[in-house]
Amino acid sequence: MIVAGDVLFKNNCAQCHAVNEQVVGPALAGIRQRRPVSWLIPWVKNSSKVVASGDDYAVALFNKYSKQQMPSFTLSNKEITAILAYVASQEGMAVAVR
Repeated sequence: MIVAGDVLFKNNCAQCHAVNEQVVGPALAGIRQRRPVSWLIPWVKNSSKVVASGDDYAVALFNKYSKQQMPSFTLSNKEITAILAYVASQEGMAVAVR
């Protein structure tokens, strides 16, 4: 599952996110402690819908990142769960020198 999540992360998330550092979007380390999987799946699939629902955390995140909208993804729940497993496996790893 972690290997699949690694590939999915690199193909869908790495343009805007890293695990242990902020890029365009927030660092994803600890994401499952900040939000439950039941919240993260709808967020990844359609973050604008979650923001439009008035969810306090979603609105705060949207505002914090200059109202930059995260694109919607057509990933399955299993694929999103694999990405979350990959993220958890990388938490606390040293950040590569650029």
